Amino acid sequence: MGLLRGLVGKVGSRLGRGREATSAAGHPQAAPGVAPPRGPAPRGTPAAPVDPAAELATLDCGAQELKERVEAGEHVVIVDVRVRERAALGSLPGARCLPLAELEARWQELAQADEIVCACDDGEQSGRAALLLRDRGLINATRLEGGIRAWTAIGGRLAPASP
Repeated sequence: MGLLRGLVGKVGSRLGRGREATSAAGHPQAAPGVAPPRGPAPRGTPAAPVDPAAELATLDCGAQELKERVEAGEHVVIVDVRVRERAALGSLPGARCLPLAELEARWQELAQADEIVCACDDGEQSGRAALLLRDRGLINATRLEGGIRAWTAIGGRLAPASP
């Protein structure tokens, strides 16, 4: 093990990293009080775990926030991802109906939108829709947290969604 530590130290110093401590497994670690080297992780190093809760936190748009933004005249494309029959019964004012089942084939219709908020009854389908849109490169897609139920709970009015 001592030989391995010596080799790691020599390789590190030749790479300009200076002296590094090693873990029990022989992996390089930053010396105490020294910041670890920046840059991509070495090949074969597992990626840092992604916190799904943190990713979903940035996925949500609260009903009150959306209501205030719409009332202030901000341009937000609201997409009702429920089936057409449900969306026709009542959705957010100005919402466009684009059912989740059709979104995979029609997502490019939203490519020019500055901001997209997906809506459904409770936020579950709209979360899937926003993630699908983000996977297609529309990083400005979010979901209405709590869905249309949350919208009506804060006094938001409903209107039929447009096709």
